[in-house]
Amino acid sequence: MHIRAYLFLMAAGILVPVIVFAGLALGMLQNAERDAALRGLRESANSIALLVDRELYSAEAGLRVLGGSPSLADGDLKAFYAQARRANRGSTGWTVLLDAQGQQLINTLLPYGSELPKPHASGLVQHVIATQKTFVSDVIPGPVFKGLVTTVTVPVPLDDGKRFVLTVAFSTDHFTRLIASVDVPPGWVVGIIDSEGRFIARSQNPGALVGRQARPELIAAAARAHSGQIRHNTLEGTEAYDVFTHSGLSGWTLAVAAPVELIERSARHASFVAAMGLLAAMLCAAALAAYFGGQHVRSIGRAVKAATELGAGQSPKPVRSRVVEMNALHAALHAAGEQMLQAQAYRRHAEAERQALLDGEMKARRMAEQQNSAKDQFLAMLGHELRNPLAPISTAAQLLRLQPGDARRVRYASDVISRQVDHMNSLLGDMLDVSRVTRGLVTLSLEDIELDTVIERALEQTHSLVESAHHKVELRLPPTPIRLRGDQTRLVQIFANLLNNAAKYTPPNGRIAIDARLEGEHVVVVVSDSGEGLAPELAPRVFDLFSQGERTPDRAQGGLGLGLALVRSLVELHGGKVTAASPGPGQGSSFTVTLPCEPKAGGPVPPRRRRGDVSGPSLRVMIVDDNVDGAISLSLFLEAAGGHNVCTYYDAGAALAWAVSEAPDAFILDIGLPDMTGYELARRLRAMPEFADALFIALTGYGQPQDQQLARDAGFDHHLAKPADPQYVLELLRLPRQAAGRGNAQRQA
Repeated sequence: MHIRAYLFLMAAGILVPVIVFAGLALGMLQNAERDAALRGLRESANSIALLVDRELYSAEAGLRVLGGSPSLADGDLKAFYAQARRANRGSTGWTVLLDAQGQQLINTLLPYGSELPKPHASGLVQHVIATQKTFVSDVIPGPVFKGLVTTVTVPVPLDDGKRFVLTVAFSTDHFTRLIASVDVPPGWVVGIIDSEGRFIARSQNPGALVGRQARPELIAAAARAHSGQIRHNTLEGTEAYDVFTHSGLSGWTLAVAAPVELIERSARHASFVAAMGLLAAMLCAAALAAYFGGQHVRSIGRAVKAATELGAGQSPKPVRSRVVEMNALHAALHAAGEQMLQAQAYRRHAEAERQALLDGEMKARRMAEQQNSAKDQFLAMLGHELRNPLAPISTAAQLLRLQPGDARRVRYASDVISRQVDHMNSLLGDMLDVSRVTRGLVTLSLEDIELDTVIERALEQTHSLVESAHHKVELRLPPTPIRLRGDQTRLVQIFANLLNNAAKYTPPNGRIAIDARLEGEHVVVVVSDSGEGLAPELAPRVFDLFSQGERTPDRAQGGLGLGLALVRSLVELHGGKVTAASPGPGQGSSFTVTLPCEPKAGGPVPPRRRRGDVSGPSLRVMIVDDNVDGAISLSLFLEAAGGHNVCTYYDAGAALAWAVSEAPDAFILDIGLPDMTGYELARRLRAMPEFADALFIALTGYGQPQDQQLARDAGFDHHLAKPADPQYVLELLRLPRQAAGRGNAQRQA
């Protein structure tokens, strides 16, 4: 038989069993589609259960943080009421403080000082105090709120022996809105049922069904198992698959029902599509067998002709075929002669290549050993530099814990922690800057600036280090201002690093000099000192990464050996060069920076805003951060130091729900929120007409350049990396709106 006939028989042999088993596969597919739909139903129920648990756990965490308030410990109920009201979870959640007898002491649903109801749940209060465990109630009538509520109650033991309980009460609308935020297909019904079988919330007809009993068969099934599914008629009379599970904290039942018709329809549709696909596959198989059969016949014919020519002593011409194997055969015959000619040339060069490889391997090994040694030295240095600030931070924290009432010691400990955190931020900033420069990620923001301004700011940044060592600084600048074009921030960083280096390696009461002069179209700045100088072996590599002079026990200032490497990279980015010179150890050193400059001096540089001046109008500020401690501590600082009115939320959904009613002038948003990113939250808030001119600040642990660009694209005015200086946050709130520059997020390393 011809090869074409073999191909048809092979295709038929493949299709016959496919057709036989297709019917079975279609049935299995229909069942699989039904099971997949039910799995989606179960996943939705589990997701809603997690959402409810997260809301309850968030409420519990907020109550425990609130229970640690100093105002409650001091018995200042009015101040505690104000804190509890700020922690309210919108209009559908409020806070109640009860004593051990069940008497309400505050209720944020009512104004402070209002008459509160008599004790009505003393048994529950005593149970919570006795067990010291959180209790989540079923749906109950509210003694103050005229409607049904659910509560989360936590014990609050105080050091003086007093016992209280804190309760957050939710109206049923709270959980109705919660499940309404879940994206489920049309026709699905979501419900939350308490341990007595009554609806706490329902996505359909909640007004009539909340507080009523669910279907008996659903209640019975939920009582028998933690999760499962049943098929029954809903309260509306629709036949549905009902999947249920339970909340881990409250024990409530979370049920999601989908009409049987919706589940079965997708399975039938999948079976129909699969059947049509099978038919199309059969037709395509027949057509492809005919087409490729002809291709194979022609390819084999050309191969026979090439073999005949080779047998006659003729070199076969290169032939292209759509059959890969035939191409390989023709290419092998054509290349055989050329390979024989190349064999001798290959042998001649083999030895030379082998020697070159050996030389390259030895060079690479030496380089790898040097890099590994530099890495080990850097890691050891990094460990030392990070442990140094951690020791005083730990000691200061212990001091705050032992003597929290001593204002002088608290202020001292706070100053210690602030200084050491600034030092660690400086170390991390140098590492990130070097990483960006070496990867080519630094982009200069060029502008016309005066050299005097750059030197002045560099001196400001290094003032504390120079003063602490009692160095004398001599500044010699030309009488005519020198104008140059560059990135002011990076130029200040260059000279600040050189001044820091001079101050660290100069003994106390030393001399540091800054000389600047014009040489043609270049400005030359020399930073010299009377310090330790440079050893001859260190001078050639002083600008290399991790390169440092010898550490001595009497030198308190450390470092990672990144400063001078960063100086060289930034100077070269500006089109300049930097060199180092020293007469020898103990005779001081000098660093010369040469930069291109403008031939004429320009106008004056606009005056700078002074750091620390945070006076300004009182603003309404909204903080959204899932780190409860961080959000509350920042809000207390802004209220105390800036006189601002601050509200805090811990997820994006609550912030969106209450933004209009809170009417903030400024937003401070975390990026890694639990329900959506801070970028998306900023876009939605910025799209609201009320907040088109509001100030948006991103406060996040994501500080890479791409994160800053994402913040600008999302509409943030500023981008701050954690931990941010609270004083700097106050400065940003002081800026007028037009100075914020919408979409121009600021960087803080």
